[in-house]
Amino acid sequence: MDLRIKIGVGVVLVFCLFGNSSVASVSAVTELDTDGDGLTDRLEETVYFTDRLVSDTDGDGYADGLEIVNGYSPRHADERRLVDVDSDLDYLNDDWEIKLGTGLLNPDSDGDLFLDGTEVAAGFDPISLEPVKLEKLIRVDDKNLTLTYSFGGRDLDTIPVSTGKPGMPTPRGEFTILDKIPVKHYGGPGFDLPNTKWNLLFTRSSSGLGYYIHGAYWHNLFGKARVSHGCVNVRYADMERLYFWTQQGTRVVVE
Repeated sequence: MDLRIKIGVGVVLVFCLFGNSSVASVSAVTELDTDGDGLTDRLEETVYFTDRLVSDTDGDGYADGLEIVNGYSPRHADERRLVDVDSDLDYLNDDWEIKLGTGLLNPDSDGDLFLDGTEVAAGFDPISLEPVKLEKLIRVDDKNLTLTYSFGGRDLDTIPVSTGKPGMPTPRGEFTILDKIPVKHYGGPGFDLPNTKWNLLFTRSSSGLGYYIHGAYWHNLFGKARVSHGCVNVRYADMERLYFWTQQGTRVVVE
């Protein structure tokens, strides 16, 4: 929770759902914020479902607005992150619900009899009654060692990664996910990595060598160094969500 402390409590934070982020600033004079927590009354009542008369809905000592901007749930006092909460049990976490504009407490936001999470997993727009497909895109930034994945143009998350070390670079270009393998054994001269979870094959070399985006349990250098044999290493805490969201055919860009 130390990140929240860095933000001045006196700063006025007002949020709305625009663009690729669920949090964007708007004029503080256009809408009422009765409890002065940085969230307008309208957003408290229709988006976050917090108490517009109480600045700290869950009573954990942090204003609702501070919790939202730092990714924590203002409705749970046990320091739970929005990405780890599914308030309406629709298989779509609260963080993604906010970013995609679905109802935090409505498991079927568009009323088409399919759960929001089921629609997103299958690549459909969860706020359209029509069967509209939205693009899933994974972007790997080899320079900054990050991976960002988006749905219908809205970024869901940006996570730190480790790519190929010198002499074994990660291939650059545009690819698609060719296969999903829950558990895989990686091995070769000088390394043996059994039971590696959540493997996404995105391309093969001319000799047939596979390149994967996968979880890595043997180091903690994500976002810090290039240590892989050409694959994209992701920490387990981030890879599980990415794996189950990704479909075969999902576009991958490495640059």
